[in-house]
Amino acid sequence: MSAEAWLKLALLSNGISVSPEFSAWFADTAGYVRRRNFYNSPNWSSTDDVTPPQELLLAGDRPVIVAVNNYGRPAWRLSWSAESGPVVVSQDGDRSHPVELISDLAAVRTDNAISRLCNLYGGSALAFFSPRACYFFADGTECGFCSLNGTARENDEFAARLTAVDVGDAVKAVVAEHPDEVNQIMIVGGNERDLNRGFRNQVKLVRAASLSLEQAGLADKISVHLVAMPPRDLSIIHELEDVPNVHVGFNLEVWDARRFSEVAPGKHADYTQSEILKALEYLRDVVGHYRAHSILIAGLETPHSTLAGAAALASSGISPIINAYHSDRHSSLGLSIRPTYRQLAEVAAGLQELHDTYPIKPYWKGCGRNALDYEAANGMFRSAAPELN
Repeated sequence: MSAEAWLKLALLSNGISVSPEFSAWFADTAGYVRRRNFYNSPNWSSTDDVTPPQELLLAGDRPVIVAVNNYGRPAWRLSWSAESGPVVVSQDGDRSHPVELISDLAAVRTDNAISRLCNLYGGSALAFFSPRACYFFADGTECGFCSLNGTARENDEFAARLTAVDVGDAVKAVVAEHPDEVNQIMIVGGNERDLNRGFRNQVKLVRAASLSLEQAGLADKISVHLVAMPPRDLSIIHELEDVPNVHVGFNLEVWDARRFSEVAPGKHADYTQSEILKALEYLRDVVGHYRAHSILIAGLETPHSTLAGAAALASSGISPIINAYHSDRHSSLGLSIRPTYRQLAEVAAGLQELHDTYPIKPYWKGCGRNALDYEAANGMFRSAAPELN
């Protein structure tokens, strides 16, 4: 049994509070990744003395990355003592598990010109976010889970829009110093009203990252991952077909059509779920089977519906990405919805069956702090879910 993978689900369901002892120790400890909000803010507590880490490594036989989503209520607690080091402890104190913090990349930590462009995500992905705005917020039709608008106002030290030169130079500098510590480049951002122009801009960033990897001899080792809204003109997708080792996602968010209109009203009105599905099929034919991806968010619809969507995608050559819903402070849904551990365990078990049936490629190569697909790809949900709540 992979105890770490199941514990991850409990932590994603309940959140992790941060003890004063951990906060005091973390404040005096250099070199680890601090939370750097490019587009989300799942830290609801106002009592912490320091910014918490953005993720942890659950140590053990099969270590996994998990987000530190602090929902301001006791459930699991991140603590520290001289004897134990950092641990997560259950509310009743009966269970604890050792954790490790993620060391930041020196090239990102020490160079302000780089740190305003990107960050280390999940311990192994170099992540870029551009643009830091989305046109759905203009008329209040943004996705209900999205906190981009508020987070961008709250944290203005990051570049609002990146150029191909920005991305290419940053990738070149980081992989020159850390060729063995990065396994994927992530490019994601908000959406422009002109979806064709917006997609072409994202393609420029992808190609710049890919060129820097090719020049460093790392294109086969480090993949480039893009998530964006599909363009209106699907033929633009062909601009990605000669990019080596590329993975691309158009996110559906939920599978149930009625729920899609509620969760993603802008996407529903401006593109429609059926057209996104057509775009995914087109994408699959351009970049290759199972290198086209789409997120479904566990907790925003029933487990049955999430798994029905994941099965439909997998059977058509599209790799589903399953993220657990994390409640962001600036989102309209906020804490009004929380998936239970049992709901996430049901989704994880069903996802495991799909990974055992189809050659699904995980979008996250071990860095998905809110995601379940890396664990399923590595067979970590084949055992019965233990009682953790």
